Amino acid sequence: MKESGYKQSQGDYTLFVKHLAARGVIALLVYVDDIIVTGSDERENHEVKQRLATEFEIKELGKLKYFLGIEVAYSSQRIFISQQKYVTDLLAETGKIGCKPVSTPMDPKYKLGEAKEEPVVDKRMYQRLVGRLIYLAHTWLDIAYSMSVISQFMHDPREPHLQAAYRVLHYLKGNPGKGILFKKNNTLALEAYTDADYAGSLVDRRSTTGYCTFLGGNLVT
Repeated sequence: MKESGYKQSQGDYTLFVKHLAARGVIALLVYVDDIIVTGSDERENHEVKQRLATEFEIKELGKLKYFLGIEVAYSSQRIFISQQKYVTDLLAETGKIGCKPVSTPMDPKYKLGEAKEEPVVDKRMYQRLVGRLIYLAHTWLDIAYSMSVISQFMHDPREPHLQAAYRVLHYLKGNPGKGILFKKNNTLALEAYTDADYAGSLVDRRSTTGYCTFLGGNLVT
């Protein structure tokens, strides 16, 4: 990719980007043997696939529909990404497929602490569950805060921590097809919003900051 003029991202080494002056930009993302190629220049898009085909045996699967548990749907004016199958599989795996939905991912009246007096739970099971929920936060942005709290207790999970993780599953059950919509707009204005509590953590009295960034009206971070 570097020989073809692409630059490797410092934030994600599997991402390669090439700027084409007035013609736009092409991005290529690699995960093991799966590759996404996207961009605003059809000619370069075609040429990079041809160059890859001379080096490797590749098979083109067409327009992106599913990648690492993320589902992609299109129309002429918008793109919608979700993880509905991922949510359904996770609920089935954890025995929560028939659970009662709740309206919030975390009880707003209850703060989690270390809970040393509470029963210990299976550490590996807890870490696996929280890890899968963290990955789900790519398209379920509203569980990000809950995951930031729950993941603080990976080293010594107790029963209240597990119940808090299960509550997130109950929240997911309410609308498993939820996701993020990206709409075609006439502006590329960048907007950012942030807020924080003050010394909100029961463990170390640290504050928690939350933020979101919109590009052209679409949520990107």
